[in-house]
Amino acid sequence: MAKQVVQTDKLYKEFGPYSHGVRVGDLIFLHGAVGFDASGNLPGSIPGRADMQGQSHQTIDNMATALELLGGSLEDVVKVRAFLPNHCRPSHGDQPSFDETFDAIYRQRFQTPYPARAALQHSLFLEDLLVEIEAMAIVNQPKQLITSDRLPPLQRPYAQGGIRVGDWLFLRGFTSQNERNDLVGRGDMRAQTEQVFTNMAIVLDEVGGSLADLVQTQVTLTDYHSYAEYNEVYNRHVCEPFPTRTTFQGGLGREGLLIEIESIAALGGERLTIDSTTPQPGRSILQRRGDVIYTDELPAGSAAYANGVRVGDLMFIAGQVGVDAQRQLVGSGDIRAQTRQVIETIQTSLRLAGLGLDDVVKTTVMLADWRDYAGYNEVYQTYFSTPYPARSTIGGGLVRKGALIEIDAIAVAGASQAATVLTGSHRSR
Repeated sequence: MAKQVVQTDKLYKEFGPYSHGVRVGDLIFLHGAVGFDASGNLPGSIPGRADMQGQSHQTIDNMATALELLGGSLEDVVKVRAFLPNHCRPSHGDQPSFDETFDAIYRQRFQTPYPARAALQHSLFLEDLLVEIEAMAIVNQPKQLITSDRLPPLQRPYAQGGIRVGDWLFLRGFTSQNERNDLVGRGDMRAQTEQVFTNMAIVLDEVGGSLADLVQTQVTLTDYHSYAEYNEVYNRHVCEPFPTRTTFQGGLGREGLLIEIESIAALGGERLTIDSTTPQPGRSILQRRGDVIYTDELPAGSAAYANGVRVGDLMFIAGQVGVDAQRQLVGSGDIRAQTRQVIETIQTSLRLAGLGLDDVVKTTVMLADWRDYAGYNEVYQTYFSTPYPARSTIGGGLVRKGALIEIDAIAVAGASQAATVLTGSHRSR
């Protein structure tokens, strides 16, 4: 399939080896857009004058520009991850919180049915940045909004349950609210994780699916000290063939929330899973399956998740940290060594599924320390070639002690073909 990539002076200059957006077939992937204009100016960059309204508008303008160049629009967006700073300003008197301001702008700019969305709190690349948004869009196909009176009532601008496009179902980020919007299990990670899976199962049931259809989960925990409790519940609900999973530590919008899970399910299509045979406490493969490639080249997940899942032409890679096949940390304190190990692990999963790094269209990167940004970029650009995939980089906590970086990825078969670079004024190969 032909690949199109956005690199244009209509948008701000990239801060690293990534592209603003990538299209392969009907799929569009946008990098983590921020609020700089084409001249590199940022609304509210004067200390003490943070402008969430201006940055939100400009960020969404940037997304719209990239989508337009790729033949899409904001109406085609099916999944959004919004990253807000982990020092989000609370509401005070008649001054709205950053969350409230962002939601107001988002509601103006996106039309109903809103995309599936998660709004998370993380450390952003620059101190003055107030919002970063990554997105996935599908063009030329109708969207179906999934709702249910068994789900928490819709109070913010996102799909209540999820968005279905063909056989793909994009579930919004679910927390532990029930159908009355009550927070279930305050202070109890097991109870909150159970409620999250209850909500996810309801959405899947509405389209005739089940949790067995999940191919990707992205999890945010507010405190890694509850990781074991969350894993215990997660492992009860997720069955073989496992989906991929990424787990980060970050903030959530409502006080008392401990966990949020976003997910994607495939309701049809031929599925191939890449899984490790390396023994891991608390994780066992019950039986050998014909739709799973088992390998000792990859580290086993610390729970019921796979290294990679391919459905048709689309492949999801689980969040990988710098460990070898025996889950031993590589390069303690060395961002370059860990980045190299992470990308080689991703490369192995892709190879086993018949793909390569040139097929990668989107990566999401979590850094434990922003001082490692230059070192990770140095290694990253030796593995990925221009035009680069879309990418988001955020800061936050990693579950593996000593891990400095975690990367998950999405690849599309055929994306390795020569790309058309869209500059906004002319096209070049």
